[in-house]
Amino acid sequence: MSKKTTYKILIIAILGVIGLYFYNKYNIAPSIQLTKLDVVDQNNSKFDFKSLIGKKVIVSFYASWCPNCIEELKTLNNIKAQKLQDIEILAITDESMDKLISFKDKKQYPFTFLKLNTSFSAIGIASIPTTYLVNTKGEIVYNKVGYIHWDDESNLNHLKSLME
Repeated sequence: MSKKTTYKILIIAILGVIGLYFYNKYNIAPSIQLTKLDVVDQNNSKFDFKSLIGKKVIVSFYASWCPNCIEELKTLNNIKAQKLQDIEILAITDESMDKLISFKDKKQYPFTFLKLNTSFSAIGIASIPTTYLVNTKGEIVYNKVGYIHWDDESNLNHLKSLME
């Protein structure tokens, strides 16, 4: 094998590894333990994820400046009363408490808004929205980085069935 061919193979392998790294970082939700997250409500009271045992939960990591996050939360709000009435929705941001309260007050969504007391990157979240579905046992049964089409009926039914 010539040196030129060896270099080409080496470059392709390196680019492949770099590509896999970025794909994993930005397209695969990190494995997290919700009960270990340090989150507080707007009154700076620590939120206990164990209080949600027995409930179906959607956990959405968002930012007020993120267009896909805003659109996804808007869609969840639009279908909450009719199709998600038995599901708790947690919206978690790493922005300041002032931004959390401003966004919450402006939108008036019937969600629980929480502040993460560290950065998203500290828990492995590199891209938002990142969403986790939690079943009644408190187990994460689905995760996704990026916008979820909650208004697609078959997609919605499938995601809801995962939380049973």
